[in-house]
Amino acid sequence: MRYFTDSPYEKMMMQTPKQRREEQPPAALHPSHPCYGCDRYKSGRCAGPCYRDLIITHKKKEAEKCDL
Repeated sequence: MRYFTDSPYEKMMMQTPKQRREEQPPAALHPSHPCYGCDRYKSGRCAGPCYRDLIITHKKKEAEKCDL
């Protein structure tokens, strides 16, 4: 197969990816860590800002006062 350029990246991108397991699983978190107990951290889907902090909580409405 011919390549368009002499770039080593082009040859590297044509290779099939090699899948392998991690050497060791991530260490257990300390209970004071903000990600402790989070299912997304355990499954490896953690994206940085915690989704638990972004959940919208509804504020309680105060009773309306009528000043007549």
